[in-house]
Amino acid sequence: MEKNYLSGVVWIVLASMVALLCMFWLPGVCVGDWKMRKVDMLSDLRSDSALLQLAANDSLVAQLVAADSHLAEMVENQKSEAPVIEGSHLTHDNEGNVVTVEDSTINARAQKTVTREGVTSIIDMSNGGSGGMAAFYNALDQAGNRPVRIAVIGDSFIEGDILTSMLRELLQQRFGGCGVGYLPMTSITANVRNTVKQTFNGWTQHKAVDKNGYSNTYNNLSGNYFTASQGAWVNMVGKGANYPHSLSCTSSSFYFFGNTGEGYVTAVINGTDTTHFSLNTGTMIGHAKVTGDIRSVRWSVTNPESMVFLGASMDGEMGVVVDNFAMRSARGNHLIKISPQVMTAFNHARHYDLVILMYGLNVAEANRSVYTPYSNSLIAAVNNIKANMPGTSVLIVGCSDREERFSGGWRTMKGVMGLIQAQKRAAIESGVAFWDMYEAMGGEGSIVEMVKHGEANSDYTHINSRGGNRIARYLYDALMLGYENR
Repeated sequence: MEKNYLSGVVWIVLASMVALLCMFWLPGVCVGDWKMRKVDMLSDLRSDSALLQLAANDSLVAQLVAADSHLAEMVENQKSEAPVIEGSHLTHDNEGNVVTVEDSTINARAQKTVTREGVTSIIDMSNGGSGGMAAFYNALDQAGNRPVRIAVIGDSFIEGDILTSMLRELLQQRFGGCGVGYLPMTSITANVRNTVKQTFNGWTQHKAVDKNGYSNTYNNLSGNYFTASQGAWVNMVGKGANYPHSLSCTSSSFYFFGNTGEGYVTAVINGTDTTHFSLNTGTMIGHAKVTGDIRSVRWSVTNPESMVFLGASMDGEMGVVVDNFAMRSARGNHLIKISPQVMTAFNHARHYDLVILMYGLNVAEANRSVYTPYSNSLIAAVNNIKANMPGTSVLIVGCSDREERFSGGWRTMKGVMGLIQAQKRAAIESGVAFWDMYEAMGGEGSIVEMVKHGEANSDYTHINSRGGNRIARYLYDALMLGYENR
């Protein structure tokens, strides 16, 4: 009679199942920059963390779990404790749920903030102090008499005037204003920008994200400065197909470091009217300015040796001006390194009533949840702005939804949530305002829906102009809700 091996096979299968289930909780293995995918037997049956819930409810798996004390402990923790963000300071809300200290503070402040269905409110942490939204809201009351300037400083999420083009248009429709604002002398996205046609020649760009060749002596809000060859020029023509207030402007300025050498600049308006300026101003940051009904303007330089240049603008003499300071691969660290002298001089030459900081894509990491160093650097950047740009409101915008691929498809990158907590913490500790773009977009998986609707790129990270227009309306609604309910 042959021996029956069936029972042995069953135990081998069960033991293999236990081993494979337990391998899910092993730390990820990395080879260089490449990370091996986790072993996850149940990835097709569950969302990201449903394995533990399944284990608690399935009788067979429950028996297997009972045989493994570590797995049993994790199941019990899943049943008894709300999920939290690793590395955050924890507390409890009024219902006893575990929440982060940052969210608890945000929610407490939100009780003092006017809310409206469908609008994600801006939460002002300033308690009426400097850097809060009051300065900007009060400036909007004066938009009929002077330019009210907004600087949106960020990374590739907003390059090409994405998002800021519609934000500018909506604000100019309500408060007046015209033109596309400040432009660096050159731009890698000039050919895709929908608000202005910019051409240029003869400039050498120096960017804050460059490892070499960038001097903090000339570091400024834009993170760019330029040197020039003889006859270097930049030409700007307003485009108004989708953003009619960008079609023309009433003033144009040319910005430069005025204490770096001799030189001249010439402005040609609409191809006919010509004005010449000396660039020997003796001031740290100087600017030449022309006014009129401007549909196009060309600035060119003579004797630019030893001189350092910044950018040119197409503005209104009153109403709202929105400047897009986008820099690919940036994290915002250059804001800490701007000297008080340059910051003060830049603020004098081109004062901003509101600075919006919109970073995150280059900071978030898939398996990182603690961002204390970044939060501290963001606080330092905000404090530099507050100290040297009096009368300026500061708004920190939380990171957008960003996806990562896993065995079951796409999910919000885990590091995004920890980063948003760090940004909230920075707003709280520096006493400025915070707006949760992730929540406004729709939260978990929202950029997946934007990709489906043609509003974001297939990298599940960057939005396109359609997506930018949508998020701009969310931000505009939040700004107007705050303005109308001061």
